[in-house]
Formats: sequence, C-alpha cells, structure tokens
Amino acid sequence: MKIFLIGFGHMGQAIAQSLRGLPVRARTQTGSKSRHDIFVADRDAARVEKESSHLSVTPDNSYAGLKDASAVIIAIKPQDLVALAEEIRGRISGNSILVSVAAGVTIAKIKELFGHEKIVRVMPNIGLSVGQGISAWKSSGLSAEETVKARKLLNDLSENFEVDDEGQIDAVTAISGSGPAYFFAFAEALEKAAGALGLDEKESRALVEKTFAAAASLQEGAGYGELIQKVASKGGTTEAALRVFEKNGLSRIVEDAARAAYKRAQELNEK
Repeated sequence: MKIFLIGFGHMGQAIAQSLRGLPVRARTQTGSKSRHDIFVADRDAARVEKESSHLSVTPDNSYAGLKDASAVIIAIKPQDLVALAEEIRGRISGNSILVSVAAGVTIAKIKELFGHEKIVRVMPNIGLSVGQGISAWKSSGLSAEETVKARKLLNDLSENFEVDDEGQIDAVTAISGSGPAYFFAFAEALEKAAGALGLDEKESRALVEKTFAAAASLQEGAGYGELIQKVASKGGTTEAALRVFEKNGLSRIVEDAARAAYKRAQELNEK
C-alpha cells in the first residue's frame, strides 16, 4: 500500500516506525508491513531528511505523491489542520482513505476542511514506537472493500478497536492518548520521593524504571484490585501508603484530570 504521511513529529515518526515493522503482538499483526511504501511531508524539511533514511520513508514536501496514495495519514496538531487543508484541498485522490489522528477533530470537520468523503478518524498513542500501541477508530464513507483495507492498515499500526459512537474517541484520547504522560508524571513524582528518602539519582531512577516495568508485565489477566492486594499486606507499608492516596483523593484527581483532557479534546474541534 502506498501511504502518504503528513506530519513527522513524535507521533508521525511513531506511526512510521510501527508500519515499518517493530515487533507487535502476534494477535494484532494481520497485514503485510513490507508492502507499505511511505512518503512523508512535514514543515520541518530538515527533520524529514534526517529521519527518513533509518525509517525507510521517502521525503515528499511537494505533495506530488498525494494523487496516487491509497491512504493519506494526517499526523499534525489540530491547530494546524486549517492551514494544511488550504494547501492540499483537492489534491488528494478521491479513491484515497484519509486517516486523521488529530485529537478532538470530528469526521464532519475533517470532511468540511478537506472536501473528502472517505475518512477514518483514529486515536493511537506513542506506544506505537515500541510495538505497544493501541488505537481506537471510527470511519465514514468507506465501502465494504475499503473498510477491509482500512482495518488491515490499522492492524499493521497497532492493536485497535472500532468504537460505536465517534464521541467515544475523545474519551479514548483522555485515557490512552494522554495516558503515557500521566504515567510519566507519576513516575517522576515517585523518583523525587525516592530522592527525598535519601536515595541518589541513579538509584532512584533504576528503582522506578524496574518497578513500573515489572508492574506492567504483572497486570495482564488480573483485576487491579486483586493485584493491589497481592502487594499490600494488612497493616504493612504498602497499605500505609495507599491510605494516603485514598485520603487525598487520588481516584478523584485522576478522574478530574481525564475529564479535563476529554473536555479539551472537544474544544479542539471548534478551533
């Protein structure tokens, strides 16, 4: 499949890395990644030139390849969509599937901006770059055959699922799209706590990295409450820490944060 990727920042590069065959779980890999020819455009031409070789993509800032691309993936900030639409509107083949990863921007808005009917709106996350991504998506205007083609592309990208209601993608954005940053924020706070307890910087980082990596591996196949109980013995150290989380409303804080991200995703469609 010929893919034209617009935007080569962190997410654009993660998409290219994933489509270029980083290891993914066997159950999610149903397409043939080797068949993808990826062309890339980005306002930062130097970045494309620098990264294109090891990711085996072809720079194309003139957008010449748009006319015969099977899929056009837009991986830019929502705020930049209007300017991009003005530049390329009418240049995308009517047979192409237009795939947008722009947070908060609805299918209806994408159709309006680009004058294109075959749309897939998808929310992946940065885990793509290490073969651990997950994506949620919704399509519009695709035939049955085109839907099969879109599914194959998304299966090559990451583990994924289709939502029933497009509005759910904003919720996905607040959880898995933004979620890695929440994880890093908690990890940073735990690293600082380690320092406050007298551990040096190197030791603190090593403890946090290995602990979180192990916890991620242990989570599969069990409920989170059950997993907490495996660590928190009655009257022990972990229980003392968990009581502080409960007293200070950790669950409420996390929910408030997710709701703020969800609200912001909805606001971005109005820009």
